[in-house]
Amino acid sequence: MYVDMRTVDIVTIRFSWVEEDPGPPAPHLLRGALGEHFRNDPLFHQHDESRVLYRYPLVQYRWHGGQAVVLGLGAGAQALAHFNWPGVELRVGNRLLHVRDAVCEFHRHSITLTDHLVRYRFMAPWLPFNQDLYQRYRGLDLAAQARERDRLAVAGLLLALRGFGVEITGRLFAAFEMRSCRPCPYKGVQLLGFRGRLLTNLDLPDGFALGRAVSHGYGWIEREG
Repeated sequence: MYVDMRTVDIVTIRFSWVEEDPGPPAPHLLRGALGEHFRNDPLFHQHDESRVLYRYPLVQYRWHGGQAVVLGLGAGAQALAHFNWPGVELRVGNRLLHVRDAVCEFHRHSITLTDHLVRYRFMAPWLPFNQDLYQRYRGLDLAAQARERDRLAVAGLLLALRGFGVEITGRLFAAFEMRSCRPCPYKGVQLLGFRGRLLTNLDLPDGFALGRAVSHGYGWIEREG
């Protein structure tokens, strides 16, 4: 039997700027700009005083369709929705930008197990490895690497869901169809990122993200078909 597990509030905000050219896509710079603007709110930067908070980010930063995008989940959605954005001044990298408009979309999504597989496309590379996992992965043959990617897809989904209070009560299935891979920059190092599709028996909201560095714009998905 498949039952509703958790209904999650989701807010997506798309920024436009007073300045005509916002510069190249740079979610990490957008994260830094908003983290500085909301320095007293750890939802925006994952730090509590001098301590890093190791938890699933409830505010995530992307660059999509030529626009800066911020996604909020749960408490992050409430924080985004209740702020008056137009006129806010942000230093994005070495540029000072002013928010002209902030289009806010609010919806709720019930995350459920399904009785069929759903296919999602990674809109940004998925980063499943830490250094130890990557070293182990490099030593595997191709078939074992494929199994390891599937295993990490399951683990990544469970970790992300647990981050905002969703516990799986049935059997979770996930598999990854790889299209390509490439190095991806993250905090001064290069991590292996994968493009492709995720198949799982979960009904997930568009914009859901898994893996490492999701607040920097990596690992987010949209449903196909």
